[in-house]
Amino acid sequence: MGDLMKNKFLVCIDSDGCAIDSMTIKHKEAFGPAFIKVWDIDDSKKNTILDQWNNINLYSLMRGINRFQGFLAILTLHPELVDNEQLNVFAEWIETTKALSDESLREKYKQTGLEIMGKALEWSDLVNSKIEVLPLAQPFDGVMDTIELIKSKADIAVVSSANFSAIKDEWQKCGLFKLVDYFYSQADGTKSECINKLIGMGYERDKMIMVGDALGDYKAAENNQIWFFPILAAKESLSWIDLKHKYLHLFLVQQFNKEIQEDLLLNMKKNLS
Repeated sequence: MGDLMKNKFLVCIDSDGCAIDSMTIKHKEAFGPAFIKVWDIDDSKKNTILDQWNNINLYSLMRGINRFQGFLAILTLHPELVDNEQLNVFAEWIETTKALSDESLREKYKQTGLEIMGKALEWSDLVNSKIEVLPLAQPFDGVMDTIELIKSKADIAVVSSANFSAIKDEWQKCGLFKLVDYFYSQADGTKSECINKLIGMGYERDKMIMVGDALGDYKAAENNQIWFFPILAAKESLSWIDLKHKYLHLFLVQQFNKEIQEDLLLNMKKNLS
């Protein structure tokens, strides 16, 4: 697949909450409410659990974790909802599965028949159906212009932990799909694994950068020894403007360095803590 390379530089971009303004509404209108329904949460606990879901997945350093990791995080806070042995099996699946996807979970449910696996699958299916009827998400201000500029100078890969059908729909309808060279989604493995696949195509690590809104995006970049640029939660448009007018140039002339990286990362952590 190395012959797909058009440029020596590659910019990897996360989708939900980074390029596309879809993350907040998905968590508040789909992920959280679906959890309440599937576990038949009592009204007295409903608001507490919804607040915990949103705080973990949107406003903490855990922002951007895979949906099943979020599912586990809430169940860990509420052990009364599930048998501890089943919770441990679910946690082990998260740690050992090759892909945190519906397909992998469905296979695990067939193997074990455990209630927690069935509930997680039911929840994930309900989340998908809720997302399908949400209003069409749009790119953050500044995204279109910046990605068009990137495309003129580098190859582009979307590297996301979201469902591919949702990513494809959002990127097609807003006109960004045609600008992307590669799409990697939930079923393709972790973000770290997906970046590693791109390195395997022949891109050099110092000519690759991951653009993301969560600490997990940074860790995926760090694991592969490539650069990282953060899109700050609630300051997304300003971040994209900064990328367009300053940091993209530094990356392309190879003056993006560890000191710049650390300053940007510190700002990201402060913004999420």
